[in-house]
Amino acid sequence: MTFRSKTLAGFGLALAILIAVCVLSYRKVNGNVADRIWVTHTYVVMEKLDAARINLIDVESGQRGYILTGDESFLTNYYDGLAQIHKNLKDVRELTSDNPVQQRNLDLLEPSVEVKLKELRNRINLREKAGMRAAAEDFAAGADADRTRQLRAQLANMRGEEERLLMQRSAELDLSSRATGTVIVAGDAMALLFLFLAAIVVRQEIERRARAEEGVRELNAGLEKRVAERTEELAERARDLARSNSELQQFAYVASHDLQEPLRMVASFTQLLAKRYGDKLDDDARDFINYAVDGATRMQTLISDLLSYSRVGTQARPFESTDCDAVLERVLVNLRLAIDESGATIVQDPLPVVLGDPQQIGQLFQNLIANAIKFRGTQPPCVQIHAQRHGSDWCISIRDNGIGVAPEQADRIFVIFQRLHTKTEYPGTGIGLAVCKKIVERHGGRIWVESNPGAGSAFCFTLPAAPKTEQQGEKKHDELRTPVSAR
Repeated sequence: MTFRSKTLAGFGLALAILIAVCVLSYRKVNGNVADRIWVTHTYVVMEKLDAARINLIDVESGQRGYILTGDESFLTNYYDGLAQIHKNLKDVRELTSDNPVQQRNLDLLEPSVEVKLKELRNRINLREKAGMRAAAEDFAAGADADRTRQLRAQLANMRGEEERLLMQRSAELDLSSRATGTVIVAGDAMALLFLFLAAIVVRQEIERRARAEEGVRELNAGLEKRVAERTEELAERARDLARSNSELQQFAYVASHDLQEPLRMVASFTQLLAKRYGDKLDDDARDFINYAVDGATRMQTLISDLLSYSRVGTQARPFESTDCDAVLERVLVNLRLAIDESGATIVQDPLPVVLGDPQQIGQLFQNLIANAIKFRGTQPPCVQIHAQRHGSDWCISIRDNGIGVAPEQADRIFVIFQRLHTKTEYPGTGIGLAVCKKIVERHGGRIWVESNPGAGSAFCFTLPAAPKTEQQGEKKHDELRTPVSAR
């Protein structure tokens, strides 16, 4: 093989391996995402089963308290638990619609629950009509304890099935993660091996040409020009190799970016198919087309969010003095439609001048405020933004009155793809808070959440303060000013 053939073969094989690694990695990542979704789904089912068990306890406790005391305040727990237990069991049936075992368990559990609730209701009626003694005698004559143990055993059996599925799905997730890493490492190693062999061939060729050049100079001075031209050709090839290496480094990013175009084509042509032949398709076909379009759209959103996540490090700007008040003003303009539609109120303190990337700090504010509006409760959203100086850093908090986050989930929500709600409850890909965490850590700060379910959330993060010389003539944050409110 000639030198050109060897180099082309080496770099061609390396490029082919990298392409194969990208394709396999993409498929493995998709499988890994699906496995994570199933693990999260199993946790949700377990939470619903635990909630149903607690609801049953609340119903029994409220009924017994009312029978013993006649105080109708005890019926609050009874009615609250009664309303929630049916909802939780309905949610479990929908969530486990793909699991015949759990469906059969529900077929046994739901009639038992109805019998239990009917007995409790009858005993409350008896207490209202005949008094505590009659209700107590009916309680003593009944089989409440046995039926309660039976219900708890059925719930425990269903939870055990979900724990088994959790172990199985966690094992599949672990296997998928290891397989992804193996594919990437093995592919990169093979590509580097071929690049190394190609570099050796180039080096040997250069050394051989150098020796030939020396011999040619001794034999015939007239051949020096030709040797010089050949050397220049080799230098150009070396420059081509350097450019090729740079292009290979950007290949993974470009491949992910170009995936969006095929997805747009799938969605567009599928919608065109539905429009052109809609009157010839049955309901199932139209549903299938809707599923395909929805899947392509969600994949586009996921890829777009992944690209945004990767750009935090690859397309970052140098740090500069950044006025957070000006950044927030631009963010509120971007969110004006969401603020108006939700009736949200934004209340802010004077914000500091920090040292950072203005574009990324704007993305940080926009993600956190958009989340505060999206994860709202029954009341219109109220978002409060505060800033406090701590040494060389500023601590900024964004507090809302939304649905809140359980303390045990406080770290999990900042992990990429980790979601606490289904996409039907709250849309999104689970990347927004991961992007926030990456931005804050790039600025040398940290981010955390202080929250409880139903009590709202306070997302806090630190950013480095700008040097005093850069703040002179801009703002004085030690002076008290009236907070700004936007509606």
